[in-house]
Amino acid sequence: MPVETINQVLEMTRLLHDNLANKLGKAASYQQKEKVHMLLDYLSLHERELSRTLKLSKNDAQAAAINTWCIDYFDKHTFALEDVDYVNMTFSEIMRSIVTIHNNIIDLYRYLALRTEAVEAKALLNNILFLEQHEAMRIVRDAEELEDL
Repeated sequence: MPVETINQVLEMTRLLHDNLANKLGKAASYQQKEKVHMLLDYLSLHERELSRTLKLSKNDAQAAAINTWCIDYFDKHTFALEDVDYVNMTFSEIMRSIVTIHNNIIDLYRYLALRTEAVEAKALLNNILFLEQHEAMRIVRDAEELEDL
């Protein structure tokens, strides 16, 4: 899918969260270790909720904001969900992978927010950036609590 507008960035990010939720959910169903199973299940639900939130944000956004062009980031960076085998990963390996994915998403929105001049688009991107940053922190905090059980 070519990514040229903020609308397409939001959709790409929504799909990334949705695909990640599916991968994590599938891995949870095969996982034998209880803590890792619980982590995968939690992360799957969390990613699904992020996907839903992005869809709502996209639907609520002003047309001027979501139709703003943002091609330059994707001319320089690739952005895709790698094929990761979450079933055979440890708790900490899963968390490293998830944090890396979320850091990449945060970097994307930070880059776009800093370079966007349209007020509506900048506000939308900053709101999504704030959401992604806080959800990443929440994931880490909740995972640490789960690991301490």
